[in-house]
Amino acid sequence: MPRNREIDLFIFDVNETMFSLSEIKNRFIESNLNSNLVDKWFNSTLKEGFANSHNGKFIDFFTVAKNELEKIFLVLKRNECKKEIDFILDGFKKLMIHDDVKKSLELIYDENYKIVTLTNGSKQITESMLKHNNCEKYINRCFSIDELKVWKPNKEIYKFVCSQMNCMPSKAIMIACHGWDISGASTAGLKTGYIQNYESKLSDFYSEPDFFSKNCFSLIQKII
Repeated sequence: MPRNREIDLFIFDVNETMFSLSEIKNRFIESNLNSNLVDKWFNSTLKEGFANSHNGKFIDFFTVAKNELEKIFLVLKRNECKKEIDFILDGFKKLMIHDDVKKSLELIYDENYKIVTLTNGSKQITESMLKHNNCEKYINRCFSIDELKVWKPNKEIYKFVCSQMNCMPSKAIMIACHGWDISGASTAGLKTGYIQNYESKLSDFYSEPDFFSKNCFSLIQKII
């Protein structure tokens, strides 16, 4: 029986929250790109995905990511880049899980909570990453925005996950290192757990999360 009876379901964001983008940075370097461009590229991908979703047009993560990569290569006057782009994007299958996240999954699993993932990326890629890191046994189900065709942080995607898992939003908690993800989940009525190690702080214009800590494991210990 779970210790915290106010929570039945843990929902984890995937990229950066669970998995490091270090593999992508390595592939940037192998493609003769500055690894410092990774954060700019990833954030530009999110921005374009958010903007189109807000305007009612759904474009999947990897289509946006490919286009944003093409812009980088064009700015650098490297027109023949298909092979490099495919190589970089294929790196998502090989992302490594943060050590503290793996420990957290083990703890949550041992306490008999349900755990799912929710990504703006691909469900199949998430499953590949979990398998690559020997973590698939901890996860009850992987969710992607592709199923509802609306990007996080639209509140409907969080409600959709709760509905699919037969869980009231108030009994679910969203775990993420992105302020916008925490805000979206809160708007949908979920509890929230914010990991501070990526952004360092939650922006002042967001409401305070229910739980927060510098790393995932200490956060989960606070929750359960």
